[in-house]
Amino acid sequence: MLQNVRSHESYLHFVVEQSNKHFKDKRFLKDFYLDPIVWCSLMDLTDTAALLKHRYSSNPRGRKPRNPCDMLRSLLLMHQQHITSVDKWVFTLKTLPVFAILSGFSPDNVPGVGTFYDFFDRLWLAPTPHLTRRKKRKLKKPKKKGKKNQKLEPKNPRIVEKLVKRALKNKKVRYNPKAHDQLQILFQSLFVNQSASKGLLGHTQSLSILADGSPFVTGGRPYGKFLCDCRKQGNWKCHCKRQFSDPDADYGWDSSREKYYYGRSFFMVAASDSPYDLPIYPRMYRASKHDSVLFVSTFHELKHWYPDWTFGEAILDSALDAYPIYEMLEHYDVSAIIDLNPRRSKQFTYNEMEINLDGVPVCPIGRKMRDWGVDKKRYRRKWRCPAAVGKWTCSNPCSESAYGRTFYTSTKENPRLFPRVKRDSKEWYKRYALRNGVERCIKRQKVDYHLEDSKGRSSRHWTIRSYCIGMCQHADAWVKEAKKGNFLSLNPLIRSLLSL
Repeated sequence: MLQNVRSHESYLHFVVEQSNKHFKDKRFLKDFYLDPIVWCSLMDLTDTAALLKHRYSSNPRGRKPRNPCDMLRSLLLMHQQHITSVDKWVFTLKTLPVFAILSGFSPDNVPGVGTFYDFFDRLWLAPTPHLTRRKKRKLKKPKKKGKKNQKLEPKNPRIVEKLVKRALKNKKVRYNPKAHDQLQILFQSLFVNQSASKGLLGHTQSLSILADGSPFVTGGRPYGKFLCDCRKQGNWKCHCKRQFSDPDADYGWDSSREKYYYGRSFFMVAASDSPYDLPIYPRMYRASKHDSVLFVSTFHELKHWYPDWTFGEAILDSALDAYPIYEMLEHYDVSAIIDLNPRRSKQFTYNEMEINLDGVPVCPIGRKMRDWGVDKKRYRRKWRCPAAVGKWTCSNPCSESAYGRTFYTSTKENPRLFPRVKRDSKEWYKRYALRNGVERCIKRQKVDYHLEDSKGRSSRHWTIRSYCIGMCQHADAWVKEAKKGNFLSLNPLIRSLLSL
């Protein structure tokens, strides 16, 4: 039962008191531990206790649990120090008192390894670390391979269309509870909303989002553990069930490395207008699912978690260039900035007029028609004859009028061919250049925070680590903002401790 959870101000008093007790030389703290001290002081995790209260027993008897605010802070500090093992982190807490103090623990009363794993169970709503049964048949590695930088198409070519129709058919899409919901509540309440209030995500009433997937290799083996005696009988290719250490993983295609991998697909949604490429919604899926399928489900989950926000723009790569996705975004009044997939692109005909790959009408003599503005209310763009605009004589005029022939293209009739932002315009290239932000966000998780180095073997491990690193990314942005102001926004207790 949780009792007498201290406030963030009380935690700062504890840090100053314990630091003065164990470190007489304050210059030592400033020279070697400035960033962790500032980092922890900016994170107000007081609401963690209220958000996790239902995950603790209400029985007053028994051993008192650790403060969940301190447990979460210590877990985040572990990732901030790029330590991927709980065992190593507990050893660090016992040998370096400064990290125990910053976590909120007394140096002589540090939680053990089992306490951290018990805390994982409170963050993960599923009864087991895995979402499927550990015993199953061995997966066959696909034989079909794709080309470099080209992702494999979904097994069912119309799966995206079916998913979008099913979602749009129901006016209110139901959200089924998932195992990571508690992590998302903590992430959203303590970090995303705080960054949004600081203006680090952009305008939340017309938010521009980025989305992309990335392969993650698991530490589990794809062969599994044999449970039968078929090998003793000489049958080395039996189809009996085996036991897997990571049953939720499967085979996926890594287009950048041109090979299959055994693991998961990590799908990230980030804010495009954020100067720090901050994440909004990290999600783990099976590796065999295509990015277009992942985006449909992730987008509706995103609308469930952020009902007060309005999404005005989605910047996506060519892997998500599917007409149902344009249709879905247009239904929710979201502008689609999606690069065309060369495998799905060809010359189009619209109302007896040839349309090139940039969505520009081409007149009968092969000249591009001139853009003459857009009606933003109806999302209809006007095009004029290039000869009439350029005041030159056409050999095959389409109209006898001196104004020349006019042509209209509507976004609602074909959102893929005629997006709200014209593909060959300067605004298009300016907006689409922001798409690299989600790649930098994923790079922060995979490279800077060594997400794959731990070689986890469960959905719980991967999901908790990805969310913790996402929280660290927001805290890192707060530290950078504090440095811009010369640490003037820091609490006076911490400023006096570090002599800033």
